[in-house]
Amino acid sequence: MHQAKFRLTFLIAIIGLGFLSSCRQPTFINLTSQNINQNPSGIYTLQTEVDIQDRRVVKDSISVSVIVGGESIPMVVDPVNSGLWSCDYKLPQGFDEATYYFQVKYSTKLNNGATKPGEIKSDLQVFRLENRYVGNLAAYRGPVGVEIAVQGRGLTKYDSITFGDKKTQTRYLSENELRFTVPALPSGVDYPVQLIGGPHGALDIGNFRIDKSPLGVVPSSLEIASGDSANLLFKIDYEAPSGGLEIEVKTNIPESVVMPVAKISEGDRTINIPVQGGAPGEGKLIITAPGYDSVEIPVRVF
Repeated sequence: MHQAKFRLTFLIAIIGLGFLSSCRQPTFINLTSQNINQNPSGIYTLQTEVDIQDRRVVKDSISVSVIVGGESIPMVVDPVNSGLWSCDYKLPQGFDEATYYFQVKYSTKLNNGATKPGEIKSDLQVFRLENRYVGNLAAYRGPVGVEIAVQGRGLTKYDSITFGDKKTQTRYLSENELRFTVPALPSGVDYPVQLIGGPHGALDIGNFRIDKSPLGVVPSSLEIASGDSANLLFKIDYEAPSGGLEIEVKTNIPESVVMPVAKISEGDRTINIPVQGGAPGEGKLIITAPGYDSVEIPVRVF
C-alpha cells in the first residue's frame, strides 16, 4: 500500500514538472548594444531574441514590438531565425540616448480548444550614442616606414596610435582621419593597433602584419687594403620611422673590419658608413634590420 502511494506521488510530481516546463513564459535576450556609433541618418536598429518554449503558444499569434519614447514600433521577424526580431528607430534630433522595452503578445491554446491572450514585457533597456569611434585601417599589412590611415569619428590632435604597445609617429589630419608610420619591428608578426586618448581610454582598431622590405646595400662586395677605408651605402624604400632605423652589422672576421654603428636617422632613407680595413682576412658582413631582409656582403682585406 505504501509503495503504491509512493509511486502515485512520484507520478504526480513528474506530471507537475512537465506541466511547469511546458508553461514557461517568453523571455527576451536584448541584442542591441548599449553604446551605438552615431550615424548621419539618426536611424538605429533595435534587436531582440524572443525565447518561447511553451508548446501551447500559437506560433502565428506571436507579435513583438518595442516601446521607445512612448511610441510602439512593430518589429519584424527574421526570415531564417524565427526567434529574432528587429526594427529601425529614428532618434529625435538633439537626443543622444533612448530608453525602451520590448513587448510580446501571443495566444495560448487551452485544453478545451479555446485560446487565451498573453502579454509579456521586458526589463527597461537603454542605448547611448557614441560620438567617438574608430572605423578601420586603410590597410592591414605593409612594410616598416609606410604611412597608414586610420578612419573614424571624433578624433583629435591629442590622439596617438600604438602598434604592439609601441607608440608610433602619428599625424592628425581631421576629426575623421589619423595617420601613423609603421615602426621598425620584426616582420611576419600580427601586431595589435590601438587608438590612445579620449575619455574611454584605448580603443582597439585591428591587427597589422609587417611584411619584409628589401634593404639595399652598395656596393655588393668590398675589397679594402689594410689601413684604408671604403664607404657602405644603406638605403630603404620608405623614410625611417620615429627614432630612426638601427642597422646591425656582424662579421666573421672582426679583426679585419672596423666600422661605426649604422643608423638611418628618422625621416631619412640612406646613410653612408665608412668601413676600415684591419688585419688581412677574408669573410663577410651580415647586415640585418627589424622588418627587413638580411643581406650578406663578401669582404676581403689585403
